[in-house]
Amino acid sequence: MFGGLFKSTSMIALAAVAGLAFGGVSAKAADLGGDCCADLEERVAELEATTARKGNRKVSLTIYGQVTTAVMFWDADGNGVDESNTYVVDPQTSGTRFGFKGNAKITPDVSAGYQIELQWQQADATKVTVDSDEGQDLPEFRQAHWYLKSKTLGKIRVGLADTASSGIAEINVANTNIADGMSSSQAGAAIISGDLGGPSMTNFEGNRKNVVRYDTPTMAGFIMSAAWGEDDYWDVALRYAGEVGGFKIAAGVAYSEDTDSNNGAGGTFDPPVEAINGGLSIQHVATGLFATASGGHRQRDGWIDDESFWFVNAGIEQRWSSLGKTSLFGMAGEFQDDDDDSAYYYGGGVVQKIDAAAMDLFISYRHYDIQDAAAPGADPEFDTVVGGGRIKF
Repeated sequence: MFGGLFKSTSMIALAAVAGLAFGGVSAKAADLGGDCCADLEERVAELEATTARKGNRKVSLTIYGQVTTAVMFWDADGNGVDESNTYVVDPQTSGTRFGFKGNAKITPDVSAGYQIELQWQQADATKVTVDSDEGQDLPEFRQAHWYLKSKTLGKIRVGLADTASSGIAEINVANTNIADGMSSSQAGAAIISGDLGGPSMTNFEGNRKNVVRYDTPTMAGFIMSAAWGEDDYWDVALRYAGEVGGFKIAAGVAYSEDTDSNNGAGGTFDPPVEAINGGLSIQHVATGLFATASGGHRQRDGWIDDESFWFVNAGIEQRWSSLGKTSLFGMAGEFQDDDDDSAYYYGGGVVQKIDAAAMDLFISYRHYDIQDAAAPGADPEFDTVVGGGRIKF
């Protein structure tokens, strides 16, 4: 009897102690939470207000981009210019940009997607001059389009997008584009053409326009593309990429026609412009030896002289360091414009990949011999060294 009473009494006492203990803890927790939780809720609200969120669960969202900056030394001599300087610049070859892209699967064969991309250079290396280190290029849209893609029928894009010929003269299987500039994106281009009387630097690509573009599916490594837009522009291109006998090969050729060469600005003489351009790049996989060539020709109805360019680049690319592949190269090329101005150039450089940071460090040198048709015998010269880095995210 006494045992049962003792047992019951003990259970009641333990329950009371437990109730007091947990009640005390709960009370204390509630007291602490009064200030703590209010502050936490305020912080969560702040984060929600500043966080990018997807609009829906059906379409994916990827944010991407890169930052590219460099230091550019240049020396100009001729046509009344004798000056050198050093600028901090944004290489236009692969400039600072960010974008949004995504897609959604409609059927196992068909998907839809979009891309929006913006770019800006506070001091575009191609636009700086003898008198200005700004070379300012206002923020611009590079891409703003939607697309439908079928594995069996191909891809169609509508909006601001690459034309069929965009990038055709910049095909390269090696990692040197950031440093060698390929055809048109040449550091100091405005100094050469504007201050030294040289030719305009262009590779005759359509680049980006408001277009409707169609790409076929890949067939044996080949893709055919066609684009139309801006009311008076159209182009077609054929590309190939593959590996044959231990060699990586990429190539392409494009034809374009623009019947509104003044871009809608009007004028008494607005001739149609036709251009053909392309590129070929080959690399021996085992040794890393590579060679790249590109060229183009453009003519305007009624113009006496046509415009042309050629470019060659060769070197070796190997993983000599645990950081990533190193690309060593030499290059040469020439531009000639419709005023019969010309510029022959040669140079070289190196690009070092840093895989762990998705980064490229580079430095390159170029020497230009310029012919100004309006000042025969002047023979201006231009030298430039550009070194910098690009990091992607």
